[in-house]
Amino acid sequence: MEKTGHTVKIKYDFPEHLCCEVYVPNLEDWFRVTPNEFRSWVGQRRILRLKGKVGDGKIDSYYEPYEGPTYLFGTNKKISSNKYKLNSVAFVNNKDPRIFQRRPYEQL
Repeated sequence: MEKTGHTVKIKYDFPEHLCCEVYVPNLEDWFRVTPNEFRSWVGQRRILRLKGKVGDGKIDSYYEPYEGPTYLFGTNKKISSNKYKLNSVAFVNNKDPRIFQRRPYEQL
């Protein structure tokens, strides 16, 4: 059987193990998101940076605005942010593949 779906290795232009946050204007706050959502967010993004050595116990952390490229969700295709809805994730064909749908026997 041949694999289908996400078969391409996703490229990250930032250290994905650090805290990635996006700004949601209607909630007026920053929210932590997964690296996949972060790289596809059309809007303000920031990433946590660390300064100092881990062994010293003197580590300063600070947030830095992220100005890197924006990609379509689940792909390595770079996009122009002005062609997509601001303050949302850019999806292929504007369709969210993460939408959950209950099975018929799970209906309330």
